[in-house]
Amino acid sequence: MARAKQLYEENGVQVSKSSIRVGDEITLSYSGLLVQCGAESVYAHIGYGENWEAKEFIPMERCNDVFKAKIKVTHPDSLNIAFKDSGDNWDNNSYLNYSFKVSEKPARTTKKASSTTEKKTASAKKSAEEKTTSKKTTKKIAAKKTKS
Repeated sequence: MARAKQLYEENGVQVSKSSIRVGDEITLSYSGLLVQCGAESVYAHIGYGENWEAKEFIPMERCNDVFKAKIKVTHPDSLNIAFKDSGDNWDNNSYLNYSFKVSEKPARTTKKASSTTEKKTASAKKSAEEKTTSKKTTKKIAAKKTKS
């Protein structure tokens, strides 16, 4: 199966999930302009929504020619990212930033509960079948004893 091309892949920016939700931990990978110009260290500057709420700098770790960081997504608004190196040079996608849509995490499903209920139902059904089989076997044995 072919991997879907990501929004900012040509700029050297990738995230580990195609659909980002509040509460997710994503891995951000950067091999863009700053890396290509020889940056020794890179920081991801993140914030949410138009006003860059809850903004923070996250140091990225170098792995070969790619810098990576784990980000815990905390807000349901767009995740905005720009990159900065130790020389205070920025890659902000020509003032547009790198923006990723974030969805609110859906309410917990009752899948586990229904799975447990299904197991109990299956167990009860099996038990009932065993009892029926046991009764039939007892009747056969009783019938054999009567004939003897």
